[in-house]
Amino acid sequence: MTMNDQNQEQRLRNILDTSYDAFVGVDHNGFIIEWNQQAENIFGWSQQEALGQKMEEMIIPERFREAHQHGMQRFLETGHAEVLNRRIQLEATRKTGEEFPTEMAITYIMNSGMHEFYAFIQDISNRKLEEQKLRFLASNDPLTGLSNRAYFNTSLPEAMARSRRSNTNLALMYLDIDHFKSINDSLGHEAGDRLLQEFAIRLKSKLREVDIVSRLGGDEFTVIIEGVITEDNAGKVAGNILQELNRGAWLDTHDLKITSSIGIAIYDGRAVEADKLVALADKAMYKAKHSGRNNFKILRFEDIETSTENKSLLPNPTSIENTQQLLSIPENGDGDFLQNTLSALRRHLDMDVAFISRFHDGVREFEYVDSKDLNPPISVGDSGALEDGYCQRVIDGRLPEIINDAFELPEAMSLEATVKLPVRAHMSVPIRLSDGSIYGTFCCFSYKPNQTLNERDISVMHVFADLISKHL
Repeated sequence: MTMNDQNQEQRLRNILDTSYDAFVGVDHNGFIIEWNQQAENIFGWSQQEALGQKMEEMIIPERFREAHQHGMQRFLETGHAEVLNRRIQLEATRKTGEEFPTEMAITYIMNSGMHEFYAFIQDISNRKLEEQKLRFLASNDPLTGLSNRAYFNTSLPEAMARSRRSNTNLALMYLDIDHFKSINDSLGHEAGDRLLQEFAIRLKSKLREVDIVSRLGGDEFTVIIEGVITEDNAGKVAGNILQELNRGAWLDTHDLKITSSIGIAIYDGRAVEADKLVALADKAMYKAKHSGRNNFKILRFEDIETSTENKSLLPNPTSIENTQQLLSIPENGDGDFLQNTLSALRRHLDMDVAFISRFHDGVREFEYVDSKDLNPPISVGDSGALEDGYCQRVIDGRLPEIINDAFELPEAMSLEATVKLPVRAHMSVPIRLSDGSIYGTFCCFSYKPNQTLNERDISVMHVFADLISKHL
């Protein structure tokens, strides 16, 4: 061998010894003839320990060794092997016995008429962990470990299809944590995150393994329950969940009360899109909120159809006429009809301020104001962010339509108006236009608590909200 050949061989040896990949060579009998530094690092066997040993006994898991031997024998007899000259992923084992994933490329050469096999091998444990994390994040919420919105959006239509095929009902629960924003703001976001995690654990503890529990975002959760026989079955599950939440001892404290409002939509196999079922469950949840929270409400599609039929008859002319007579409002309103309506209703309810607001571009603007005081705290034309007021929070269910004393509600106490004005008793109803969209709200409030406000008062508010919509 010339000096140049020796240099070339040494150069090649240096490249293999410093390679990022493990380099392993075996002869036709399966004995190791090459073992570089990275092979030592990955497998744990030194070169001295590895050379001359059977490769399958050193790095192949025991359960795969027989298949490896058959594959080697088949190649030597036929020249055919599926693992040669391409990248493959296989399990390997370290000196410690630990199994781990590898990616390798195997080739062979003929040397003195005998086959020699060489493999470049990478430990891909970290890559597999990252892939596993990415798969988890694609379908799971990283905070709670529950399924995420994307997984829910895929799972619900599939569950509905199974329900139709099996001719069994499905229940979709939509739930959130009552007053979560106030709790989150008062305790801090770190405690809020821990609360969401504990809520998820308690929720799952009262469900079957097959039930699909998801966190959609924030404090909103859903549960898909298949094979529901009756509404009573779904109600029993919801009752068990509420009982667990009311058990207390949240965040290892005894002074934190956490409740939930649960809406349940029953799917009976009819041909509807999944988002319609979600909307039904969401509507049921807000009915639970308007009923005082910490409870559940169940809706079927026929409930909404009946409600829609009834709403098509509103506003009820008799109700409007009777209420107009009660408050001495002219039957045919002139240009001051809305102002007169506002004033008459405020006096009837003995409230300090009443107003009609309009929503647009995320802003609430006061269009009509009536006040017992000559110097009211709000004026026509004033405006502010929707999120900063009672109106939006009543519409989205965070606050009830009737508040006898805002000082008793954490959600209301988080609003600047509650402290600065201060707002105590409050009533608010949406003003809906003929196309169903929300124009704004019809509201009134008092600086003192009023424990006599009731459903009849809010019914009067709704009647006048319908009247207002006709005159806009």
